[in-house]
Amino acid sequence: MKKILLMATFLMLTVCSGMAGASEVSSASLHRLLTLSGINDLVAEFPGMLRERMEQTRQRDRFIPSHPSMSDDEYRELEKTMVDAFKPSDILRVIGKQVAHSISEQDAEKMLAWYDSVLGRKISKAEQESSTPEASRGMHSAVHLLHDKPRVLFAMKLDKLLHMTDMSMQFQINAEVAAFVAFSTKMNKRRPANLKALRNRIAAGMQKQRYKARREVILSTVYTYRKIDMDSLEKYRAFLQSPPALRFNKALMTGMDAGMTEATNRMAGSVESLFRQKQKDVQRI
Repeated sequence: MKKILLMATFLMLTVCSGMAGASEVSSASLHRLLTLSGINDLVAEFPGMLRERMEQTRQRDRFIPSHPSMSDDEYRELEKTMVDAFKPSDILRVIGKQVAHSISEQDAEKMLAWYDSVLGRKISKAEQESSTPEASRGMHSAVHLLHDKPRVLFAMKLDKLLHMTDMSMQFQINAEVAAFVAFSTKMNKRRPANLKALRNRIAAGMQKQRYKARREVILSTVYTYRKIDMDSLEKYRAFLQSPPALRFNKALMTGMDAGMTEATNRMAGSVESLFRQKQKDVQRI
């Protein structure tokens, strides 16, 4: 799944259950699962997405007379403050904690055994080969693959199972919220009062982009696994529907949401403090 996470912008899924009598997942198993599932690579991409969204917002605001201008030095300082709040290690810590509370060592062993199987390695190899810039360009020139109905149907089932489009939208929404908070704080000298309401408003406004995000997910999935036969892909889907995988992916989705929310709140406070300090510095002059 690693390739799909990076190329289309993203992954995950449902169902959490009690772990009575099960042993706690070890840190070694947890680390391997987060790596093999692609979540480490996914989270590592977010600072770059955030920088891109900030630059888009900055360029857009230059054409709005009521918005105060920002020097290059101010912008770089703001960018650093925001990116520091979204450190991948901090978000992964929250995700890891959620996963550790949701699966057992026995669950982890079953999943790792699958990843180490012949088919598991074949899936991972396909994802790795499709995660390069060259592969990304190849994917967008291979739209004809969307005419392969069985593979498109498989991709749609995988998207529904793993909520990949939902994850893609979640990342885009969080990037937009972060950029909005930063520039709004610059203009109003204080952060928005209700971040949850702001996020809901932005999410509602971005729903028109959902079709495009889903199409990217479907195309990315079909392109990634284009050389793997359908019988093998159905076995892969069966693995993802197993109870351990369901619990794991549900925890990923929950942990990602919690980690992003925590980072957004941290970023809002840091940006507000930054501009307040600058205001004090100006008053002293």
